[in-house]
Amino acid sequence: MARRFTYLLIWLALTEEIEGEIFSGKWSTPLTTIGTAIFRPLPGIKLPFWDILMIGTLLLALGEKGAKTGRVKPVVKSIKLALGSIAALWMFGVVRGGDIRQTLWQLHPFVIAVVLAMLVMSTCRTPKHIATLGKVVLSAALYRAGVLFVFYYTIGRDITPPLEVMTTHADTVLFVTGMLIVIVNMLERRTLMSFVWMVVACVPLALAIKLNNRRLAWLSLGVGLGVSFWVLPKSPFKKKMNRAMIAAIPLLCLYVAAGWGKTSGIFKPVGAISTMVGKGENTSSEMRDIENYNLVQTLRTDPVLGTGWGHEYKEVSVAISIEKIFPQYRYIPHNSVLGLLAFSGLIGFALVWQLFIVGTYFHAIAVGAARTTALRTAAVVGFTSIVTFVFQMWGDMGWNTLLADVILATSLGVAGRLPVLAGAWPPAAVPAAGAGPVAVVVGVPGNAAGVGLHGDAAGVGLPGTEVPGSGEIKGAPRRV
Repeated sequence: MARRFTYLLIWLALTEEIEGEIFSGKWSTPLTTIGTAIFRPLPGIKLPFWDILMIGTLLLALGEKGAKTGRVKPVVKSIKLALGSIAALWMFGVVRGGDIRQTLWQLHPFVIAVVLAMLVMSTCRTPKHIATLGKVVLSAALYRAGVLFVFYYTIGRDITPPLEVMTTHADTVLFVTGMLIVIVNMLERRTLMSFVWMVVACVPLALAIKLNNRRLAWLSLGVGLGVSFWVLPKSPFKKKMNRAMIAAIPLLCLYVAAGWGKTSGIFKPVGAISTMVGKGENTSSEMRDIENYNLVQTLRTDPVLGTGWGHEYKEVSVAISIEKIFPQYRYIPHNSVLGLLAFSGLIGFALVWQLFIVGTYFHAIAVGAARTTALRTAAVVGFTSIVTFVFQMWGDMGWNTLLADVILATSLGVAGRLPVLAGAWPPAAVPAAGAGPVAVVVGVPGNAAGVGLHGDAAGVGLPGTEVPGSGEIKGAPRRV
């Protein structure tokens, strides 16, 4: 029961619709009524009903058999360390005169999503559970693309002046992750059905990215595809793909050269990226540069601990004022990475950032050790979704948007299970000093993102046992 409710909570968060925020307040769906009711803070307690449901589900899940076993303990410790450091710097900021009310806006989405990661880890305990979670994310992405199309073709395209975004900025992470799920699945399975699913899902999701008009989405998709392919283990198929991509480099260069600076038609992806750099920068990019400069200057005032939460960044250089439409802009900068640095300092930043490093590391070792396409696909997408989230943090307030944070939460939660299911964790027992030689069971050697898996701690598998929920028996062990 807890697991099914977890899926529902995640789907609702990924398709979050709040009146006045989604569709720029110009349209609504039946889900808007539900989203407004469960995602707006309740009077008095200042917490959304969704948070209460999620915490209650977590307490229920932790009481179930298997919720606390079979987890990767370093991931659990990493989550606790990140939450503890945020709490400490929250108190530091408040003691220094920080605005408690503003700290809720600064911290709530990320903190509640990290707690959600624990719920995912407690409920998604088998390969089948994780595969279902992937389907939940993909269905949410396709649903969002669908309602975007309805809004755009019935109302959105006729609005003057044109809307900056059709749905929300954070949908970048959802659309890109949805595309990566079906693309990596096709690269792993290489069957007609997986190819059909890739086309059926990617066409509407790519169109949704185009209509939603977020430049960062094209950059995130390109980097996500590159990272996904890099993380995949070596194989004859990958060698063929490498040769094909090398052969395609001249065509890619011609496409970039022809499309640089053009923001419509087939050149929109490269044209959108061109507005972020160099002479092609538009006003939005220039304002982000000024904000980045101000955040760096704020960090210089206290590089060790930062200002603490509840404080504004120092506006040394003033850009076009957006205070009338976004009064909290100095509490919630667009660049969440530099914002985290400015408010938390180098120490606080490191204590939070280790969460991303730990998550990608354990996804990487799961890629190399996984013996089924389902597990390997989950590990690759989990690795890449953290990278996509970091891009959203850098460019579009990823830290402060629940949708993006929930994608991160699913990745971290799965990272706490996958290495065990793949046989890559825990590492083999080390014999005590003076003890005789022992036989070590070593998993199939592989390589994921440069991680060696030839009998070291990261790559020790547990062959000879059945993977729960997979229905497959691992091969006979090799003794060394």
